[in-house]
Formats: sequence, C-alpha cells, structure tokens
Amino acid sequence: MLQQELDKRLASGAEGIPALADWVLQQSARAGASDLHLEPRSDELLLRWRVDGCLADAASVRGPLRNNLIQRVKVLAGLLTYRTDIPQDGRIAGAEGSSISDMRVSVYPAVLGEKIVVRFFHKQASNAATKKVGLEWELTSLGLNAASIERLETILSRPQGMLLLTGPAGSGKTTTLYAALRWIVERSRSQRQIVTIEDPVERILDGVTHTELKPVAGLDYPAALKSLLRQDPEVMMIGEIRDGETAQVAVQAALTGHLILSTVHAPSGPEVLLRLLHLGVEPYLVASVVSAVLEQRLVRKLCACKKATGDAAEPMAAAGCDACVQTGFSGRLLIAELLFMDELLRAAVLARTDAKGLMTAAAKQAWQGLWVRGLEKVAAGLTTTTELRRVLIRTE
Repeated sequence: MLQQELDKRLASGAEGIPALADWVLQQSARAGASDLHLEPRSDELLLRWRVDGCLADAASVRGPLRNNLIQRVKVLAGLLTYRTDIPQDGRIAGAEGSSISDMRVSVYPAVLGEKIVVRFFHKQASNAATKKVGLEWELTSLGLNAASIERLETILSRPQGMLLLTGPAGSGKTTTLYAALRWIVERSRSQRQIVTIEDPVERILDGVTHTELKPVAGLDYPAALKSLLRQDPEVMMIGEIRDGETAQVAVQAALTGHLILSTVHAPSGPEVLLRLLHLGVEPYLVASVVSAVLEQRLVRKLCACKKATGDAAEPMAAAGCDACVQTGFSGRLLIAELLFMDELLRAAVLARTDAKGLMTAAAKQAWQGLWVRGLEKVAAGLTTTTELRRVLIRTE
C-alpha cells in the first residue's frame, strides 16, 4: 500500500517532490519509526524504517526523481545542496500539531550517492506514537522495578556522586538520563543549577541549560566540562565519558560537590567500574564517587495478538496481525539492572579486581545481570527468549 501511494505521488514529477518529502516524513512518524533511512542503490533509493529497534524496508524510489528527494530533504534540513562530497548534519522542525518535536538529519557521501538518516524526536505526550517508541520522560514510565526506582530517586536526591549508565547505541540511555533530569527539575523547584554537555543535544528540557559540543571550535567534552564547572552547576549530565581526561574531570567534579550523570560503554554494569580504572581513574576515586551503574537494553514487546504456549517458562509466543505488520511485536520494553556501590564492591575496586571478581562482588548484592531480568519479562508473557538472544547476543 505504501509503495503504491508513493508511486502515485511520483507520477506528478519534480513539482510534487516537496509534497512527497513531507509525506514520507509524516508516514515514517506515524509508523512509530525512530529513524528513516534513505539508502542509494544501483537502481533505486531504498526507504527503510527502524521500528522497535529493527530495520525494515518500507518502499523505494526508482528513476531520476530519487536524487530530487535527497536534495529536498537537505533543503528542509538547511544543508548545502551543492556539496555532495562531505558529511553534513542538520535539523528539521516538526510541523505544528505534529507528534514530532524535530528531526535530526545526517547526510553521508557514499559511492552510489548520498545516504540520509533522519532521526525523529517525539514530543512528550500520551499519544500512541510516543508510547510506541518508548519516549515518556518519567522514571516511573521506563519499566524499572519499584526497588530500582526507589534507589535511583535516592541517588538523584544527593548533592554529589556519580550515576553511570551503560548499554549499546539504541538501548534508551538518553531517554533514561532525560527522565532522571526531569525528576530532578520537578523535585528541586528551580533550586538546583542543572547543565548538560551533549553530542548532539537531542531534546530541550525546561529548567536545564543544554550545551552542544563543537569540536571544530575546540569545544569537546573536557573543554566544555572544565568551563561549565566555573558556571556554578550542581547537577551535570555528560553525554558520554569516552576518554581519560573527561573521566578525570568528571570524577573530580563528583568528588567536589556535584551530582554527575553520564554514560560509559562497557559489556556490563560491573565492567563500567573496570573501564574507569582503564581510563586512568584511581581506584580510591572510583570507589568514592560512583553511586550506582544502570545497565540497560530495549527488547521488542509482544503484540496483543500473541498466543499462549502452555509453557510456564515462556507462556506467550509471537503470532502476527495487521497491527504489528505480521511481526508479532509492537513497542519495546526496558530491561535494566541497577548495580549500587556497597562495601564489597568498593573493596573489589580498591583491590583492582578483574571483571570476574567484580561480578562476584556484585552478585552478593543480588545483582543478576540482564539475562535473568529478561527472563522475568519472558515469564510475564511480555517478550520471548528469541528476542532476548537477539538483543543480548546470547546463544545458549
């Protein structure tokens, strides 16, 4: 159906390209896509949607007008149409009354032509599209268990310390961080100075001062962090701790009376602590300032068309209907495990214990890892073990 409508609109020629581009963006948003990919192939421009974390073909544009569509998206994003040899980044504002606040556009030069990815940022609202992609900025709406929420709220109430998140790209870390920031804003009643350093800024929150990196101008994470520390902040959200200098400055900030929220890439929660050590942070500092590590992933949620299996361990299986486009899944679930610093874990860090030793210490506080948390969702009939294996890359 989508391909037929697209072909019909293409029949109007170049004059219809502006309306076609608007229509493609609207259809992508209505489908609940987090990203729209425009991929040049040898004989077509392939339109692909990422829905619930999975990429799927939506339609294709054949003929000479495919380049017109690329150029139109660049115009909407305020990019240089005459430059096809360099990467470019821009934004498209969401239409009035739309569920989309804005769209981030990334253009990359490939051998067969320019490839474009449009990322959609949904407004915080109780509409179906927002719920479908899991962008409700409330701690209680993320899907964390009651114990984890209680501990997170305790950490976010503290005047100093460090809360770290880990997970691959697309695991919902930014949404969790924004939910945490919003919780702080609402509870502090403007009595805490809150700033962020991001690359790029994805959403704007009232009560928060957002900073976007500009590496070309010398504004990278360490430079921005050092400058903002002179702006009398109390809460700082750092998009990512990816190098030793950023880690050192962030840890010192947490040690000297600031609450730091950030992300660190590591295979698991306990290994985030090991990563900080590898970045050159002294063990006594890691043990002193890190309050907790939240490891998370997003898995697809079974659609309402799911069918019973009769198996207590996995009571539901994917079926397929028109509403879920025969995939059997609709929306996503957060699987998360909170690791908090206790005396055993601090002792393991001070002893420079390896990853296995850190996991052993973590297990003594009932930390079980994401696989066990995921199996709880399976037993509740919310997802499947096959989906867990896809996301957690587990084969046993």
